[in-house]
Amino acid sequence: MESDLKIGSRVLCKWTDGKYYPAEIIHERPIPSHEFYIHYLTFNKRLDTWVAPDQIAPMPPESEKTPESIVTRYNKRKREELDPAEHNEDCTNPELTQFEKDHEENTKVRNVDRIVLGRYEISPWYYSPYLSRYPQIPTLYICEFCLKYMRHGSTYKEHIKKCTYKRPMGKMIYRDNVNIGKIKSVSVYEVMGNEHKLYCQNFCLLAKLFLDHKTLYYYVSPFKFYVLTEDSGKCSRVVGYFSKEIGNHEYNLACILVLPPYQQRGYGRFLISLSYELSKREGKIGTPERPLSDMGRVSYKSYWTDTILEVIRDRGNLSIKEITDITGISNHDAMETLTSLNLVKYWKGQYIMNIANPKMIEEHFKKKEQKKKKLKVCQIKFDPRKLNYTPPKS
Repeated sequence: MESDLKIGSRVLCKWTDGKYYPAEIIHERPIPSHEFYIHYLTFNKRLDTWVAPDQIAPMPPESEKTPESIVTRYNKRKREELDPAEHNEDCTNPELTQFEKDHEENTKVRNVDRIVLGRYEISPWYYSPYLSRYPQIPTLYICEFCLKYMRHGSTYKEHIKKCTYKRPMGKMIYRDNVNIGKIKSVSVYEVMGNEHKLYCQNFCLLAKLFLDHKTLYYYVSPFKFYVLTEDSGKCSRVVGYFSKEIGNHEYNLACILVLPPYQQRGYGRFLISLSYELSKREGKIGTPERPLSDMGRVSYKSYWTDTILEVIRDRGNLSIKEITDITGISNHDAMETLTSLNLVKYWKGQYIMNIANPKMIEEHFKKKEQKKKKLKVCQIKFDPRKLNYTPPKS
């Protein structure tokens, strides 16, 4: 069987639940032991992994039609949620299409097995162009304050002793004293890419480990980075960030990331709320740059839904324009959200609100509260009153 395994072959591969799923062989390596890099056809790319040959079985002839080619209504919806780029890509632009293909080919195999970031050891999800002369990096050590990266633990320990930074670079624009356990406060720092170029480049390299569609790593000068931290009183540890292109009036967010150890705590919504508050203070309507990551799309869909339903619950039946003016959410995003909730209908040449069942809104928030209680993790919320931000003069 092992001699029949070739790159590009469709096979069945064992997953952590003990079951076999359709997969494709992406790459192979002979050392430290002979392994194959596998992409499970029905799973997100971040679950790609190295496996031993004994975890692979031949694909039955009758299964040649793989699950990704079987389009049911449910599968189509899930694929759109998990891979929005597939449905938003401008196929009329041959240069963009070729760039996407080249990027996909060059980043197929995850090159870092593990990172050490402060107190955490994290398994990356995707390829990032760290130390390109090394095709595979077992462990990468990253300073959680200055984001410098190293290959050796001894070098990392020496660096930690000497590193003078205890918080992100840039200007603090937000602080909220939350006093939750060891977390005394949460803060946000505005970091200008043209002023702290190396720091922002290192941040982009770190983010690429968890963002599949991120393609810019070194071109940071035109961007602002809004870095979110948890503060213990002695230091500020990076939780996540979003970037925003300076002078871009179409998008209010370019990339967004919450690091895996800090997910499910409300930080994604915190950053999205911050991006819209910045837009409001600048007198603009906001929308994120596409394509969104799979998790980013889920976070935005949840934010748009909750924000719009809160406004309708508090202020009654509103027009699309009124919702946009109040929330800062673009007309397109508001319309898409309301349509998915069956809250608009087309009548006499225009779209109007159609709230046939007001109890649906209360049920929605009731389910949200039940879900939060099950998580048993305190959700950090953004408070616009704590934001110290003055829009730049245009």
